[in-house]
Amino acid sequence: MTVFPAVRRLLAAAAIGLVTLSAPAAAEAADPAVDKAFITFQVENDLFAGFSNTDRHYTNGVQAAWLSRPRNDLPKWLADFSSPPFYSLFFPTGNFDRKSHRVGIALGHAIFTPDDTAAVAYLPNERPYAAWLHMTFALQSVRSSTITGEAWQDNWKLDLGVVGPKAQGEWVQNEWHSVIGADKANGWHNQIRDEIGFNLSFERAWRSPTLGGERLFGMETDFIPYTIVSLGTVQTYGGIGGTFRIGPALPDDFGPTRIYPGVGGSEWFRPAGPGCNCYLFAGIEGRGIARDIFLDGNTFRDSVSIDKEHFVYDAKLGAVAIVGPARFSITHVFRSKEYKGQPKPDQFGSLTVTFAY
Repeated sequence: MTVFPAVRRLLAAAAIGLVTLSAPAAAEAADPAVDKAFITFQVENDLFAGFSNTDRHYTNGVQAAWLSRPRNDLPKWLADFSSPPFYSLFFPTGNFDRKSHRVGIALGHAIFTPDDTAAVAYLPNERPYAAWLHMTFALQSVRSSTITGEAWQDNWKLDLGVVGPKAQGEWVQNEWHSVIGADKANGWHNQIRDEIGFNLSFERAWRSPTLGGERLFGMETDFIPYTIVSLGTVQTYGGIGGTFRIGPALPDDFGPTRIYPGVGGSEWFRPAGPGCNCYLFAGIEGRGIARDIFLDGNTFRDSVSIDKEHFVYDAKLGAVAIVGPARFSITHVFRSKEYKGQPKPDQFGSLTVTFAY
């Protein structure tokens, strides 16, 4: 695959900087149970929603991510930046006796297509073809209280990459289709044009005994709300959501993660102990969207586009199992219509496995 030389240099420089930052360091939080690093592999595809139509709209996403051990050697300005004061005016964080900071890096790819992938001609009333190849650099902070049991997780994420033909969506989709014997997508020459893309997002999640502890059918339950703000040339939006969990013994993490648009959850978790380390979850999230390059088209030049819906919601249902040092999750996502005239909502599945080491 090829990308713009400028993008390649930028990503290489950023990766070198992160590797330098992520050299081994002692943990700030005295909690050996989570003093580990994590590697995550994720795939999202409409094929996993077997009873819905496949190869349409958000049709595939893949991501490989690494999250460091907790560290105490971050520059002070970066540790202070991890929890923006202005955000705390609306969502007070209180006083916590345990803090940890982690850094992370991920490589991701996403593909979007219209309903009719057999057509060669441009389809003005359908979603455009688009692909997004990017790296994500993350700063994650968890603040918790051993007295109250409350915990807040703050995530900063910076996405840098490219949309358009250089993101190689046509090659990825049609090569995979040739392997599995599926029909070729014929309209990729109508896709969004090449453009360097960037996005900066901040997410805060809250876990509290106030929103959990009640038993249902003999199981533990909790509810984890979160908010997110995203700004950039790729996606600009604000969102709010929450995840309900039920299981024999719920872990004190923030649930499984997702790729697109990648909100809610945490890559870290506690490795399995005795008993059933499993639970079911359900959630809902709403997003007010100002910009979506995959619908609005290119930022700095004319391109294919379609009128988007300014409010989109996701409903999700899934299961998690922690086996030794690995966490497995499966999620089914129902997504409301994303553009004007869309025939029906979308459904897709997400599979994730994370390893602690």
